[in-house]
Amino acid sequence: MMDFSKPPHASETETHSQRHHEREQQLVSGGGKGIWWEISNWLILAGILVVLFLLFKYVF
Repeated sequence: MMDFSKPPHASETETHSQRHHEREQQLVSGGGKGIWWEISNWLILAGILVVLFLLFKYVF
């Protein structure tokens, strides 16, 4: 049976905020993957933009 005394999505919001808090803690402590994951994502994005720029510069 469902417990109707508490709001329907209380557990979901709790786990979401908890996950968010854990991720913040990981970034603050410089926890292994966190910061390098961000850097690699930005490098990949920059690489794609450079390739597009060169493509447009030399093709058109």
